[in-house]
Amino acid sequence: MTSASQEAGSRARRRGWVYVLPLVVFLAALFLVPLARLLRLSFSPADSFNAAVSGWTLSQYGRVFTDPYFYGSLIQTGATALLVAVLCVLLAYPAAYALARRRPGVARTLLFVIVISPLLTSVVVRTYGWVVLLSGNGVVNKALVATGLRDQPAQLLTSYPAVVVAVTHVLLPFAIIPLTTALGGMDRNLHRASQTLGAGPVRTFLRVTVPLSLPGVVTGALIVFALAMGIYITPLLVGGVTQPLTGIRVYEQVSTVFDYPVAAALSFALLALTVVSTTLLAGVFRIWERRLHG
Repeated sequence: MTSASQEAGSRARRRGWVYVLPLVVFLAALFLVPLARLLRLSFSPADSFNAAVSGWTLSQYGRVFTDPYFYGSLIQTGATALLVAVLCVLLAYPAAYALARRRPGVARTLLFVIVISPLLTSVVVRTYGWVVLLSGNGVVNKALVATGLRDQPAQLLTSYPAVVVAVTHVLLPFAIIPLTTALGGMDRNLHRASQTLGAGPVRTFLRVTVPLSLPGVVTGALIVFALAMGIYITPLLVGGVTQPLTGIRVYEQVSTVFDYPVAAALSFALLALTVVSTTLLAGVFRIWERRLHG
């Protein structure tokens, strides 16, 4: 009987691999193979016209980590991604809390549709919305002039604050959704028990709600951070090519300078920074979670 069960389990595992194999081949063909070719390109020497030639060299990575134009953009990108992740979590928490506390019905469905509706719209369209709002004759500048806060329109576009605001808006749903799931999965009896034991609403929120929602906070923050590290369309359209972000630097090397080996090396430097930073942040969050839960 045991032998028959083991044989059945073995056949089930083999069938599972058969089902998974097409997906593995698909991912390898469309992701791993191009990534491997890009990695090879990053080690290729370049001629006087910045075209890749045969051979191996570390000079491209040497330029990336010694030229302030490149490594400065890596530092600025990491700082921007961290800032956007913090802003998204802070802004997402009230919205997620309202969604989680709302009983199933028309109002909750409407709120959820409002949250996910930006994901159904192209990021280019959403970004151009900010371009229209922040332009010289846009709504924001007209309001500033009409209220007397400014005598003339401000230069809001092509500024770093505009980039932070636009990127935060684009990535905000990725923080709201995991936070809503974490807050919605809580047992409300815990809040009642906390208040019964004498804790007020603020203490219950800080000692019960926040610790139990930490997995959602961590998930949302890490997703937003990783996405913000590689985003470039929104900063490019709102801030222009002068913004010191690595995604824009890669775009510039490909579309203007045509230095593909340097662009490839800068891309992998950004990938390595994203992986290392995400791992460190996950470790910090894990330590925080252990301290909160004792």
